[in-house]
Amino acid sequence: MAFLTRPSLAATWVCCALSMATQSLAQDGQIEPPNTPDSSVDYTLSERPTGLSDDPEFQVFVGPSGQCCTNKSPISGNYSFEELKVTFTPAFEFLEGQTYTVQTRHGALSEFKITPKVAQPRPEVLAIYPGGGQIPENTLRFYIEFSTPMMPHRAEDFIALVDDTGAVDDAAFMMFKQEIWNEDRTRLTLLMDPGRIKRGVAQNMTLGPALEETRRYALVVRAGWPGATGPHVASRYENCFVVSPALRARPSLNDWDLSLPTIGTRSRLAIAFDRPFDAVQTSHNIRIINAKGQGVTGDITLDASQTYWTFAPDKPWTSGTFEIVIDAHLEDVAGNNFRDTLDHPVGAVTREVDQLWIPFQPMKSGG
Repeated sequence: MAFLTRPSLAATWVCCALSMATQSLAQDGQIEPPNTPDSSVDYTLSERPTGLSDDPEFQVFVGPSGQCCTNKSPISGNYSFEELKVTFTPAFEFLEGQTYTVQTRHGALSEFKITPKVAQPRPEVLAIYPGGGQIPENTLRFYIEFSTPMMPHRAEDFIALVDDTGAVDDAAFMMFKQEIWNEDRTRLTLLMDPGRIKRGVAQNMTLGPALEETRRYALVVRAGWPGATGPHVASRYENCFVVSPALRARPSLNDWDLSLPTIGTRSRLAIAFDRPFDAVQTSHNIRIINAKGQGVTGDITLDASQTYWTFAPDKPWTSGTFEIVIDAHLEDVAGNNFRDTLDHPVGAVTREVDQLWIPFQPMKSGG
């Protein structure tokens, strides 16, 4: 079995594209759609190709054929070629209930859908972070958390930043060809255009900042966003907030306020931050170790304002010294970390540190 692959030159592909024939085929071949999420799409050519080309014989898109394929990006994956059969294996498994469209090199379209084994619930937006009603002017990221996996490549259609006059800012976010989802597609990361945040940058000077201090905005998820599986769509959701002054300085541990737990209990260690920190990063960039250097497992929470972090251990606290270990790359919501600021002045020196530590001792009962 021989497999021939080479990198595609098409900018929309993040995969290995197959060298194919430049000569047009007499007719399109036969598509064999997958029947399970972990299977592939097979395309049997009607005749053997001749010559070489960087154009693949077919591409797979998310969504029905009626919405395909102009201005859409194909899903990423790998191609293999054996005799007259071309096989496409996606980088991530196909999703049950999701409609996909196959477009051949000659423009023919065909749909397929993997039938879900069980009925899927209606998708809903659970939360948008940062929250809490107030965020800095130079906020870098938003996270949208959904109750179920969502159909990808639809963020541009359903997400809007609306100001207090009702105007929509179409240039606020970076729109990548591959959206930034977590592994199960229940959390979308929206990155504000850094050119609208950094001072002195042409885009900032032309369009102004996306968020302006003291003004009110709403990050809106419009109704109708389809879930990845099943026929259901999400309802409208709004995250309303007022813009506070920009954060331009590196964070400092000296500005954190600790509340200590009690020996013999699973009471929470709490940290009150001086500013909101990144909701996702705080879940893994702050950890607790004991006197032996062993990690302490437990439950982490962060409030809606992202300024109050707590940790409850799986087992009761013991006496002795523990340490809070902080990754120096932990960012506040404006992208500043303990090493550097996002919008740093020319010539600013980066702080060469990878980790920081805060030692503490749980209190005695009644102490």
